[in-house]
Amino acid sequence: MEKIFENLTEAQSLELIKTILQTTIPTGMSVLQSFANASIKIILMLNGGAAIAILAFLGAIVTTEFTKWISGIVLSLISYSLGAACSAGVAFLSYLSQSEYNIMDDSNEVKGNYYRGWAIRIALLGIAFFILGCTIVGVTIRFY
Repeated sequence: MEKIFENLTEAQSLELIKTILQTTIPTGMSVLQSFANASIKIILMLNGGAAIAILAFLGAIVTTEFTKWISGIVLSLISYSLGAACSAGVAFLSYLSQSEYNIMDDSNEVKGNYYRGWAIRIALLGIAFFILGCTIVGVTIRFY
């Protein structure tokens, strides 16, 4: 490896090191980023799909004798909507976190960790909103 660097100028050596690092380090990070992107999509699809299904269900029961379910169904729709909004918040905080990590400074790493922590909390909140919406629908249909 040293023989390779002996024949290069300092600028060429730095460029070679930069290229080597870009091709080796991102492989581990790309796995983490793909998991993060998949989780954002899953939260959005769960809550968004449930909200669409609830809207269709709401349209079907408006003119039937099951109008007593409407208040519970609307509450679950609000829950699913908030869960879908959480995925947008997670995406924004993930962007902020990654932009702080790219600067590669100690203070920026602390900020990146802060944003990442909040992104994880909001992702869990999005999942909680989905579970809450499902529970509301189940209780509404079962006990009304």
